Amino acid sequence: MRRIVGVAVAAAVTVAALAAAASGGSSASMTRAQAAGWDCSPIVLIGGYYHCAPPGKTSVAGLIAGTDVPTIELRVFHPDGTLAGTESLLRADLYAGQPCPQDHLEAWDLLPFGYYACHHFDT
Repeated sequence: MRRIVGVAVAAAVTVAALAAAASGGSSASMTRAQAAGWDCSPIVLIGGYYHCAPPGKTSVAGLIAGTDVPTIELRVFHPDGTLAGTESLLRADLYAGQPCPQDHLEAWDLLPFGYYACHHFDT
């Protein structure tokens, strides 16, 4: 009986791992994120990090070019491509002084293209 339970548990773990790999998992590296359709343009370091937008969403390049969206969540990567964390961007006209507790800031950072940023990682 123990053997059957052990085999069933091992099979369940294997199926879960394969499902995560097939779905792109957490896309914890920039390479995996791009392969899963995340848009990392422009591929330049901004503040020492790469920024990637979810598939089908406006990228940083789009925001800089003037695309108008209220909010966007980005994945942020270290220069070596490993995940640093996430960043929330909020259009300037919607910002109402919310704190950014993850960044230990009283206010979000104002970006030069009309959005405020709150970093969900140590900057």
